[in-house]
Amino acid sequence: MPSLWFCVPVHGRLPLAAICLRQLRRTCDALSEEGIEATAVVIADRDNLEELRERTDDVFGFGTIERDNHFVSRRFNDGIQLACDPRYNPRPADYVAPCGSDDWVDHQIFLDLPGANTVLGFQRISFVREDGREMTTRFLDYEGGCGIRVYPRQVMAHRNFRPADEDRQRACDTSMLLNLRKAHPRLRVEHRDIDPRQIVDWKSPGIQLNPYGTIEARHRGESFGDPFETLAEVFPADALDEMSSHYARELVAA
Repeated sequence: MPSLWFCVPVHGRLPLAAICLRQLRRTCDALSEEGIEATAVVIADRDNLEELRERTDDVFGFGTIERDNHFVSRRFNDGIQLACDPRYNPRPADYVAPCGSDDWVDHQIFLDLPGANTVLGFQRISFVREDGREMTTRFLDYEGGCGIRVYPRQVMAHRNFRPADEDRQRACDTSMLLNLRKAHPRLRVEHRDIDPRQIVDWKSPGIQLNPYGTIEARHRGESFGDPFETLAEVFPADALDEMSSHYARELVAA
């Protein structure tokens, strides 16, 4: 049975992160039912990990790593190394997928895993506006697509399982791919065409590296009204109800 680990750095926005990690638990369970052993590792500082444990059932059984919040790239590298490096993991993952703490992913897009020298990327993705009242689907017309990509362990080994520059706060996905290409010239990227609703980035009020308005203006795609109605064909009702309640509370608090 092939194994897949998701690597999820967390910092702040913990009510949203808890909902997204609960949905990731559902994704991992669905993959396991399909014959792919799936789990995740959550990387955060001590305060964030302690609060996550209070909000969840021991972070839904996922592994955890304590790391300060100075550089996002180091948190990704820590998670990837724990997942794939046999020096730290007696059962290293066959594949690893970096994932945001504000993302949902449909398990079906991971059922056909890539070959040994291939990175699997996705260029179609949905974004939900900061107030939860609108969703846009976008085509990211560049290599690798969105930051959620599937890397074989053999590929990560070319960078000693720490593919990103160690001092980055943003563009960690670009850093990973560029560094892996330099270390592994035969690397290829396969873009899989998916329904854009199968990857969802839930935006939050406040500081965002890529706000909804910027994304809507920059990339081509289509916008919808009620995201919860639009996503009902892909994600479970329990997850959508929980997320809808989260946005309603945020609007009241604002």
